[in-house]
Amino acid sequence: MTASRTTATPAAESAAEVFVDAFAEGWRAPGGADQLADHFEPWLDTDIRLVQPGFPVIVGRGGFRERFARPLFALMPDLHATVVGWANRGNAVYIELRLEGTVGRRVVTLRSCDRITLRDGRAIERVAHLAPGPLLTAVALSPNAWLRVVCQRLAERRSR
Repeated sequence: MTASRTTATPAAESAAEVFVDAFAEGWRAPGGADQLADHFEPWLDTDIRLVQPGFPVIVGRGGFRERFARPLFALMPDLHATVVGWANRGNAVYIELRLEGTVGRRVVTLRSCDRITLRDGRAIERVAHLAPGPLLTAVALSPNAWLRVVCQRLAERRSR
């Protein structure tokens, strides 16, 4: 991993580096939704806010498990990611990652840059910046995935 540190105190740099190492370990080979959620739970504030394009904001550790990890792994059971690089500025950590998995029989690769705001070494907010085009294309070309996506969206609407 490549690190670039600017305008952060030594304590913030250390907290960022520890968080990035845990982040990379969690995504390297998560083994499923619950394993991912279990790994990240100690690193997330109880009221974590997760912001991602095209979906409602998710709040809390339970939301991370139920509305992020489980639907994502239902769609892409073999999902894993590699941290490509990272930087920090103050209490914000920017992590570039490459996510890979399959939808149906189609291999999907996504690139994301997540801005994660830390407080006391825990994430209080994650904003993902990614283009979901490859994932949407794979879902559109995999009829078996349609039902999972429709069910997820209906469940999200019911929970509002």
